[in-house]
Amino acid sequence: MFTRRNALALGIAVPGLAGLAACGPNATGGGGGSGDDGSSSLRVAWWGNPARDENTQNVADAYEEENSDVTLNLEPGEWSGYWDKLATQTAGGDFPDVVQMDEKYLAEYGGRGALLDLAEAGLDTSEFAEGSVEVGELPDVGLAAINAGLNAVAFLINPVIFEEAGVDVPDDTTWTWDDLLDTAVQISEATEDGTFGMSQLGTIQGLFQIYVRQAGQDQYKDGAAGFDAETAAAWFEWAQKAQDDGAAPGASLAVEDGAQALDQTLFSTGKAAMTVAWSNQVVAHDELVPEGVTVLRPPSMTGSAADAELWYKASMYWAVSAQSANPEAAVAFVDYLVNSPDAGKILSVERGVPGNLTVREAIVPDLDEANTKAVDYLEAIESELGHPPEITPQGGGQFEDILTRAGEEMLFGELTPAEAGQRLVDNLSSALS
Repeated sequence: MFTRRNALALGIAVPGLAGLAACGPNATGGGGGSGDDGSSSLRVAWWGNPARDENTQNVADAYEEENSDVTLNLEPGEWSGYWDKLATQTAGGDFPDVVQMDEKYLAEYGGRGALLDLAEAGLDTSEFAEGSVEVGELPDVGLAAINAGLNAVAFLINPVIFEEAGVDVPDDTTWTWDDLLDTAVQISEATEDGTFGMSQLGTIQGLFQIYVRQAGQDQYKDGAAGFDAETAAAWFEWAQKAQDDGAAPGASLAVEDGAQALDQTLFSTGKAAMTVAWSNQVVAHDELVPEGVTVLRPPSMTGSAADAELWYKASMYWAVSAQSANPEAAVAFVDYLVNSPDAGKILSVERGVPGNLTVREAIVPDLDEANTKAVDYLEAIESELGHPPEITPQGGGQFEDILTRAGEEMLFGELTPAEAGQRLVDNLSSALS
């Protein structure tokens, strides 16, 4: 059965809007409607780039051709203004019927009744990879969103620099954090000045989360910080050692590198042998490295890939408004987006590797080498995945900035690793409260 629930008062913390007015109890939202002839009109919103816009237009055209009784009104946008606009629409009871959603804001919208429970609405998820559906579940909502594509943290290797340094590419099923540092130091010492074994990784959110998960904690637990100051301090000690031993660049160059466009980073310009990225960024990096990148698992504390505590992260989601005037039609379109091989062939892996295994199998033969690397990596780690992490709670969207500030102050010597670890816990706790 499809259900509709009235939107609750929204106080969603999004860029540019600290709070929103309450949605009226009788707001219909969605902006769509049903014609006298039973036809449906749906609004579909997403952020992206020209390639994503074109793919989404094409998949909408294909759907309308198969479903002549449905009209899709498309609302593309850019990340910079997307969340302000969505918050304003929500406050006015004008939330689009189908919305592309990000993990940072899923709890903020879903926890206040703005999103339909897709499982209760009957969305078929039977063919999704194990562990890939749960990443859209919220305790008080159910399946608030379904992933539009999957990601995982990955190490990217420039094999040319390894060869020039005479260093073997590590076995990613057995390497440890110390092995990573040792390998990076060897490369820095064996190459010309200005070339490093790795970029500075101490401010990378995804890798920090892997580290604390391997320590038996996590980024969040029960809506609060899920790690303690001691574990955060140990992370910063590792990052400082990378700087002090020459495995990674010094503070000034590291900060400059972190602010560069992708094609100007140390890794992309052949000045760093290793870096970290989400797997859906493999293609962009692969194009910038002359002989292509090699994709490795992150290291573990035990030297076993089974203990790496990786997880499938939704690169982004599709969600349906709980206020939609046409929930059946909206869920049917989402079903087409994530479960139809025909749609998969149009969308490909631009939003991430499909979670639906049948769709994935249908598109793999047409993928180029770089996209195949991303798919192969996700399939290689599937049997090693840890439990899915808790969805980012309200206020948690600030974590990357908090981690970056604490990490940079530590690298510049303004904080000790212990002080940086305590700062990280305190500032995150403040943001979450």
